[in-house]
Amino acid sequence: MSTDFDQSTAWIRRAQGDMKAFVEGLAARLEGDMPGLVEVERKKDGFFAKTSHVHAITVHTNNNDYLLTHEGAHISTVRAKTVRGVVLKHEDLPLATWLESLVKDLGDLSGEMQGASN
Repeated sequence: MSTDFDQSTAWIRRAQGDMKAFVEGLAARLEGDMPGLVEVERKKDGFFAKTSHVHAITVHTNNNDYLLTHEGAHISTVRAKTVRGVVLKHEDLPLATWLESLVKDLGDLSGEMQGASN
């Protein structure tokens, strides 16, 4: 698990110069690895533009919902404790902490899914 986090933090350090590429890569990876648990919101790059960019990523786990929003050079990351659609707790987190918590919750979810299939 810490290896995944180490890779994620290294990815963040490399991406500091190009957060747009980081967010696009993260969205693609999450969508591909966890269909049904990830929602990606894209916005057009301009009124007549044919291209778009990732504006928000939401990941649903058993324990929390994770939201990353990307606006220009700014990224905000939030972890929300949600029970039956009601947000009980809302925390703004630094990106590295958000990723660490997300990786942990996804690991827990993966373990539960593997246990259920046995």
